[in-house]
Amino acid sequence: MGWNFEEDNQETRWLRMMAGFKYDSYRDFWAGARFVESLLKWLQQFDPDDRRKAYDLIRHKLIFLSFTEIEHLVRRTRPVYVHNVLLNRVSLKTSIPKYLVWAKPETKKYYDDTLARTLFIGLSDGARIDGFRRASAGIISNEQVVFNYELSDDKWKDTLSELRKRTGDSEAKFEVLFLIDDFTASGKSLLRCEESEWKGKLTKFAVRFREKNEMFSDSCSIAVHHYIGTTKAKENIERLLKEASTPKGPPKWFPTPVVTTYDLLLNLDVSLTRTQDRELDALLDKYYDPAIITKSLEVGGTDVKFGFANCGLPLILEHNTPNNSIGLLWAETPQTSVSSNRKMHALFRRRQRHF
Repeated sequence: MGWNFEEDNQETRWLRMMAGFKYDSYRDFWAGARFVESLLKWLQQFDPDDRRKAYDLIRHKLIFLSFTEIEHLVRRTRPVYVHNVLLNRVSLKTSIPKYLVWAKPETKKYYDDTLARTLFIGLSDGARIDGFRRASAGIISNEQVVFNYELSDDKWKDTLSELRKRTGDSEAKFEVLFLIDDFTASGKSLLRCEESEWKGKLTKFAVRFREKNEMFSDSCSIAVHHYIGTTKAKENIERLLKEASTPKGPPKWFPTPVVTTYDLLLNLDVSLTRTQDRELDALLDKYYDPAIITKSLEVGGTDVKFGFANCGLPLILEHNTPNNSIGLLWAETPQTSVSSNRKMHALFRRRQRHF
């Protein structure tokens, strides 16, 4: 790295502190190959003159959300966001102001009944539905929580049967549907329209919702909650949800407006963009391998130098690295590739995770 004695001492202390405090906890690191060892291997792919710039990306730009930080967002979901959705619904249905819902026994009972008629579904394995369920133990039933939206017909029948047992109402239907995911940076995985064709998890789930229409009330509230999002994703999703509810929308869509919420919302100022730092631009161009592009990545653009959909995030989540992050952090040239002159090596290896 060309460090002098003082720099070497300072950077070594920083690396030890951050490795112990956060980075070693990355789920894809293993004993003997945790952060510092992986960093040394990652830096080897750069020419000596470029290593300091690559190191500066890690040293000064990286945002790493640890298990404890993400778990905190998971635990806030029910008491903050689910509560607000239910409170709004009860207030609307009873014409009682929200601040009075808990003051009247009949509206409090209505709130509790609505909570019992709520179904929670994870949209990916990053949704940490197990943590959400444990954080809500004794308040919601295990049978109200399902791990993914691709349910078998038997599982749908089971959830409806348990709902009717839980409420003692043989005609009960779900009144609230709460969909949960960990992260969105562009919004494209949730909802997008390509050449007049609607795609994304929400489009797929809307089809299932219509097929199982008899399980949901006509006024069922639909909510989508992300633990972490970006302002870019929020704007894109809001725009597409408006369009989806018009005649130009998907053939099968939800009967009521979809409510979206985000706990940690990242502003644009954390993103790295081209022309912001010419030396970084040159580094990302020089060490990029087009062989890493797949069909799913092409949805976001022609390359992922600045991540999927050019989101430019320097973001690492403890359990995985989003593909919206800078490609140099997570991309790896396929082992089968023979055409690459310069192979990319990941620091925080990314795992495909969608259902």
